[in-house]
Amino acid sequence: MKRYENLLLVSDLDGTLIPRGGIISAENREAVQAFVDGGGRFAIATGRTPEAAAGYIGDLPINAPSIFFNGAMLYDWERRCVLSTRPLSAAGDDGIWPRFAAACLAAFPHACIEIYTADNCHIISRERYDDPRLPLEYYRYEHCSLDKLSDTKKTPWLKFFVRDEPAALHRLERLADQFGVRAISNSFYSEVNYYEFVAAGVSKGTMIRELRQRPEWQGYRILATGDYLNDNEMLAEADVGIAPEQAHPDTRAAADCTGCAAEEHLMRWILDHIIEGADAR
Repeated sequence: MKRYENLLLVSDLDGTLIPRGGIISAENREAVQAFVDGGGRFAIATGRTPEAAAGYIGDLPINAPSIFFNGAMLYDWERRCVLSTRPLSAAGDDGIWPRFAAACLAAFPHACIEIYTADNCHIISRERYDDPRLPLEYYRYEHCSLDKLSDTKKTPWLKFFVRDEPAALHRLERLADQFGVRAISNSFYSEVNYYEFVAAGVSKGTMIRELRQRPEWQGYRILATGDYLNDNEMLAEADVGIAPEQAHPDTRAAADCTGCAAEEHLMRWILDHIIEGADAR
């Protein structure tokens, strides 16, 4: 039996595996490789698409199903295939999300508004207000009219995303309550200026639970690490939840322990202090 068999490590990307604005360090890559070589299974959990994540992680040895769209997709990285998706619910009203999106376009003219489907990121807001991150990302996206996506049965929405100033996003929350979409979705901040909607009950944590139910993953001890509010349920669901030092206070509270800062090679810290320690067993 190899040293790390029956251990699964799931890592958020930005602010965790990758320092914000940085790249995966050589120390983190070496730690993940040593973990996998020792029989461990490694996965990522992110709000990004698989295509976008691929540009950041390169040849990192991902050998376990990974979580995308903040829990709306479980994806087999090795076979490059979707295992399951959880689209936004319409709760008997197929037009509710397009109507809400139209209201957002009218109420927040300076926002970047994105609709994610299984195959693309669609930007329905004006191009001049695109999120500055977009040219730096590693995935396709298109600008299109909302009408193109209005048939949510034909083209299910996996995630609805709005980038704007925090004050505007607070108003967005109130608008979502008025439309009733918060009652039929899971909505959250993934950054201070990012607000997202996925299906009700969907989170990185729910996909961890789904993974546990699959026969081939029963008996695995799961470690998870993340730095922001959209990681909280994943950290709580894991057998061992680890927050980096700079994580949001609520995320540190959701974790079992706090490690070093992302800039100080968190994967190496986890391998040395948690996986090699009693807490992972």
